[in-house]
Amino acid sequence: MAGMVTTGTTGTSAYDNRTVSMEVTCLCRQDVMKRSKYTVKVPFNRMSKTMQLTNRLGGKFSYIKLLPGS
Repeated sequence: MAGMVTTGTTGTSAYDNRTVSMEVTCLCRQDVMKRSKYTVKVPFNRMSKTMQLTNRLGGKFSYIKLLPGS
């Protein structure tokens, strides 16, 4: 935006290199083993897209956890 001044640099968010662990249940896909639940680990910046896809496929989340030290 013209005339807009920003401070800091891009890509300095504390969440840029974090990983999220999500336990999914009730998902029916051919390429996923037919288990009652499984764990998906994704980068924090892909969490929203992964959740949207899982919801569209009928999956439910048991828990979502930000992994420590990642």
